[in-house]
Amino acid sequence: MFHSVMRMDALNAGIIGAGKRSMAHINTLLKLRDKFKITAVCDINGERAESAARMAEAKPYTNLLKMLSNERIDVCLIAIQAEGHHVIAKTLAERGVHFITETPLAITLACANQMIEAARDSGVLLEVSENVPRWLNERLKQKIVSSGLLGEVRGFYLSYVSGSYHGIAAIRSIIGAEAESVIGEHPPKDSVLERAEILLLNGVKGLYEFNREKGNYWEIIGTKGALRGSELYMYDGYRKFKIQIDISSGQQEKPRILGAKLDALPEIYVRNHLEEYPLDNVDEIAIADAWLSLYNAIKYGKPLTYGAENARRDLELLMAIRESALHGGVKINLPLKEITDYERIIHEEFAKIYGINPLLLEPKHLEIEYTLPGKLRSLMYCGRVDVEIKI
Repeated sequence: MFHSVMRMDALNAGIIGAGKRSMAHINTLLKLRDKFKITAVCDINGERAESAARMAEAKPYTNLLKMLSNERIDVCLIAIQAEGHHVIAKTLAERGVHFITETPLAITLACANQMIEAARDSGVLLEVSENVPRWLNERLKQKIVSSGLLGEVRGFYLSYVSGSYHGIAAIRSIIGAEAESVIGEHPPKDSVLERAEILLLNGVKGLYEFNREKGNYWEIIGTKGALRGSELYMYDGYRKFKIQIDISSGQQEKPRILGAKLDALPEIYVRNHLEEYPLDNVDEIAIADAWLSLYNAIKYGKPLTYGAENARRDLELLMAIRESALHGGVKINLPLKEITDYERIIHEEFAKIYGINPLLLEPKHLEIEYTLPGKLRSLMYCGRVDVEIKI
């Protein structure tokens, strides 16, 4: 088993939320002991808090304010359901605690703005654990496109069904251009639950879908070739290459991930910059990258590797798509200038169920376990209310 040495300059970390995603963060943080010491875990479910705290070798809490009063915490993970992210963010910011949040950044752009403003006003840092652009295979795609191997990018296709903001983050990171406008629609109820044409500022057009048959899949189409899922197709000679994760075959107790590569184009290679840590897969590497991004920003003033503004743009594009679909496919220009009708509907639906607009939530309102009933769940995950979304 890997044991790292705790350094004196390690940051004290708190964990808020003790669900499945938190467990992934805790497991990763235990491998970053030279940078972080988990001191406390908070969850309103006492059994979950106790279980996660044992795993983290930390103290369990069921009350956030009590945890923040009792413990000296430098950074916190926000890993509760997204409707509470902005509430926890404001609470942490007011106490000078830097934080990293799970995705999505928030349920609406209006909620996200509260988070970003709270961090800015309090002088704390807000990083986002958006993993997809940080995966080694996705970083390789970014390098393939930036190297010019595909030629001039002419278009893209994106399907994402388990958090569309992830797919949007992937496309934005690969192409490196922001959206100019969108035209969205809600097709008849079949495999495609939402669709949009997206025009980027560089003139590239693409298609986004919530397509249950395709699942999570995207393509980048260029003048010389195309990236289709995990494969590169070159038009010259109709050659095809597969993106692979490069794993060591040495005598180590456990194989290490060295990087990502194309099987027939070794000159296009992305090294695992965190090889020194015993991270087991590309998602662990991505989680570690987010945490080390925050560490290096706090300690050395380095820029965050993703940050709230990038996550906000992912969310903004999704809000625009759904606003367009809501109004029958009207063209929506970006950036958005004011709160959308789509966001207002989410806030109103939330208020119907829980008795309060999410923009007015306070920590005391998070002392119950929220669920996402049918209509609200569908609104948040595909922008419509006439289908059932299972999470």
